[in-house]
Amino acid sequence: ITMKLVKTGAKVTVGPAPPPPDNILALKPDRVFLSNGTADPAASGAYAVPVIKGLLERDIPLFGICLGHQMLALAAGAKTAKMFQGHRGANHPVQRVGGNWGDSEGLVEITSMNHGFAVDNATLPDTLEETHVSLFDGSNCGIAVKGKKAFGVQYHPEASPGPQDSFYLFEKFVGMLK
Repeated sequence: ITMKLVKTGAKVTVGPAPPPPDNILALKPDRVFLSNGTADPAASGAYAVPVIKGLLERDIPLFGICLGHQMLALAAGAKTAKMFQGHRGANHPVQRVGGNWGDSEGLVEITSMNHGFAVDNATLPDTLEETHVSLFDGSNCGIAVKGKKAFGVQYHPEASPGPQDSFYLFEKFVGMLK
């Protein structure tokens, strides 16, 4: 992940998960990346969600991958649920379905995934827009926070070796300030 961000021109500072929002803001970041991890998002949310809410309130651009995507969804008011069968592997088709993709809306990406929880689409508040959907089971694979520079994807766009259809997300994130 760090390598992909650096390749797009970002200066990267890595910190523990998660420090209080004021500690993050003391670094004067122009954006914050919410990384992946292994955990029940509802349990991890006890410490991460307040931090992410604080960053959203301060209009800091955010990009979440996998668990970071789920944490962003929880902070914005959605819920997550344990999947009957998790997504694991490097060949999961995902379709862009919303979120200002221009003429690439509808495009299918082959992605790498490794998760057993998903954002529950039935709980998406009006402030969230679904941006990507699994073509295997219709589960949520991406969100954008309306009116904010904040988005997340359930899959691993940084996966390498593996599908490289989603490297554009790092450029989108870094380009939010241009």
